Amino acid sequence: MRNFNFLFVVFLSGLICAPGLLMGSSATKRPWKAEDTFRIKNFSHLQISPDGSHLYFVLSMRSLEDDRGYARLWALPTEGGVPFPLTEEKSSISNPRLSPDGKKIAFFSNKGGKLGLWVMDSDGKNMKKLTGLDRSNAYLGVRGNELCWSPDGKSIAYNAAGPRHYKNDPSPLTPPTGNDVMVVNRLLYKTFYYYSDLRRTHVWSISFDGGEPQQISFGDYDYHSISYSPDGKWIACVSNRTGRDDFNANNDICLLSTEGKEMVQLTHTIGPEYTPFWSPNGSKILYLGRVRDRRCKESDAELYKIYVTPSMGGNPINLTAPLDRWSMSPTWSDDSQRVYFTAQNSGKVGLYVAPKQVGKVDCIFEENGQVSDFCLGKEKEIFFVYTDFTHPPEIYRIAEGNGNKAQLTSFHQDFIDEVEIVESEYFSYPSFDGLEIEGWLMKPYGFKEGEKCPLIHSIHGGPHGQYGYNLRRTTMYQFLAANGYAVIFINYRGSSGRGQEFSDLIVGDLCGGEYRDLMIGLDYVLGKYPFIDPERLGVTGVSYGGYLTNWVITHTDCYKAAIPVASISDILTDWADDANPLWFESDGGFMPIDDFERAWEMSPIKYIKNCKTPTLFIHGAWDFCTNLNQAETMFTALKKLGVETVLAIYPNEGHGIYRYPKHVLDYYLRSLAWFDKYLK
Repeated sequence: MRNFNFLFVVFLSGLICAPGLLMGSSATKRPWKAEDTFRIKNFSHLQISPDGSHLYFVLSMRSLEDDRGYARLWALPTEGGVPFPLTEEKSSISNPRLSPDGKKIAFFSNKGGKLGLWVMDSDGKNMKKLTGLDRSNAYLGVRGNELCWSPDGKSIAYNAAGPRHYKNDPSPLTPPTGNDVMVVNRLLYKTFYYYSDLRRTHVWSISFDGGEPQQISFGDYDYHSISYSPDGKWIACVSNRTGRDDFNANNDICLLSTEGKEMVQLTHTIGPEYTPFWSPNGSKILYLGRVRDRRCKESDAELYKIYVTPSMGGNPINLTAPLDRWSMSPTWSDDSQRVYFTAQNSGKVGLYVAPKQVGKVDCIFEENGQVSDFCLGKEKEIFFVYTDFTHPPEIYRIAEGNGNKAQLTSFHQDFIDEVEIVESEYFSYPSFDGLEIEGWLMKPYGFKEGEKCPLIHSIHGGPHGQYGYNLRRTTMYQFLAANGYAVIFINYRGSSGRGQEFSDLIVGDLCGGEYRDLMIGLDYVLGKYPFIDPERLGVTGVSYGGYLTNWVITHTDCYKAAIPVASISDILTDWADDANPLWFESDGGFMPIDDFERAWEMSPIKYIKNCKTPTLFIHGAWDFCTNLNQAETMFTALKKLGVETVLAIYPNEGHGIYRYPKHVLDYYLRSLAWFDKYLK
């Protein structure tokens, strides 16, 4: 549920730093300002042309002026030259895929105001819409490829929504049934933003030059994350075949015949499978997987592992067993002998490779930063997106066996030359049971020895996420540092970057050991860094981090201001109202209706009379993950108790405040003003 540790990624503020904070800063660089966060772009969907001459990628950005985001397709000559755009500046495309011969690119776009499947030449010319389509808003969890070319390049398979369940596409302005009664008979009738349209996702196929689409999956099931077999006869996908997909997340790998006449269920495991990829030689299928029952579609204690299974059935092999790290983005080598992937490790995300049989896992590249996307080039070259605490994302290249990275793009160079980006300092400490816990501290901009400063303690969501070396995920902290605050952020037990045993420590013990990790971490920081004023401490967190923030302020009064965002106050009602109640059954380890008292013990609202901390609650009006009533309950109780509190409700926002840049702007300005009021 709580995979919103990235919510501090998008950050805005119209506030200029106080003049006094400019003292001691770089003579040539200025502090972080409001608009700077929107200057941080992101790269995704890296693909290399078959001849290796060009690298294609999507460059995304958000516009405060237009109050929306854009995603544009670019190409970069791999032997030198500058990147050039292939689609319009204010366009929005997704899932671009090169044809097998490299001459065409297929992609989704809302060009003209309606979502469709488009094809154009690889130089950006002759753009053509093949068909319109709808996407379901139903939450399916991890998703892989949504479109892929047939090996002969004559057709394109893609995911699209099946028949309507309601007469309207659900939105606050167009309720599912209009003004008619909405009758619910499915458990998962919500999404993280508003109501689910309850439409199934199916697989379709269309000729590369247009025509009538052909549906090739059927029934009351979802089919997604597609991959063509090299012989063109099958499409691998995932589908929950249990008939109870509202009650479990048990996807299995299925094979669809390309004529739509046959479906073969390849796996029959108790755990879920995700994102299958056929090997180039056709003998194997690669996928992400978990092996435990009662998994969640989102944040889950069980690490993602990478498996390979015979393409016509057989026993799967866990390639990442020797690594014991949260692994993602598996990709085959051209010869089908090796698998490349990324893995988290103590705040870092590196590149790894494993043989197709169980054996040693080798790290190809890992520094104090994070790899977010990659693709394989010719001659063992790897192209990848990389960022760290002080460098925005750019595209780099390495040769396997030579870990020295070469930067290929410089979209942020002007920004780096202009803005002072504050470095974060790593620290670690033993918790109550001797377990080593890791975190980082960011000092205020222009910090001078001998000065005292306030501290903000930020708590990540998930709980199975990780803080780490990523500027896009710490832009809020840059802004707080520019306005005189130190910030700490800690990977408590249960975080995803330290292996399976570390991740499992939180299960059944919510707000237990991880709360103690955080408070012991605070004491450690106060002892290690004497410039922090212990009388001016603030705390904030999003999603599960908001839940922990509520827990913190009902169990200690050391914080003088708090901002829980998209938070939880009552486990029973959150479980019952949640778009995905499986999160608590997975992490809590039980259903609240099986043990009311235990669920109540885990609920911050039980301890509300202990709270004396001035608290600003931030919540989306249509958050159906942690519903608005979670914040309303805390807010009402604190008002009745005479504790200073404010509730800010954002219209047309779901879980977390990120859909509209202008809302994000208000969110952060309001948060900074709250901290300033009580900590300065």
